[in-house]
Amino acid sequence: MKILRKLAIACCVAALAAAPATCIIAQAADDSTTPKDTTAKKRVTPVDINSATSEELQTLKGIDSDTADKIISGRTYKSITELVSKGILTKDAYNAIRSEIIAKKPAADSSSNKKSNKKGNNNNRGKPGKGRR
Repeated sequence: MKILRKLAIACCVAALAAAPATCIIAQAADDSTTPKDTTAKKRVTPVDINSATSEELQTLKGIDSDTADKIISGRTYKSITELVSKGILTKDAYNAIRSEIIAKKPAADSSSNKKSNKKGNNNNRGKPGKGRR
């Protein structure tokens, strides 16, 4: 009788151990037959509000062509929060897309960043402080 009881308990334990695996397999089969929602995908690279085209901006949730044009006409942005402070987006619209946008600093003109040589041309090539004779 004790052996029969132990055998019954062992069968119950084995059945309970196999049940979660069966549920996981069934769930995986259900997932493969249902269509995937592609709109919930995370954006791999954020949209730069300082350089994006109107079409790129319109891929963001809640941004239509008019809003994209407002974003473009309000450039250059130092921070993405300027979309709210300049009145282009509401806080709710901003919160919906803030993780998908960035505001890169525009490329500076390299010629304007060079420091000019205030000493003029380099005619005094000897020791410092002594000019050419």
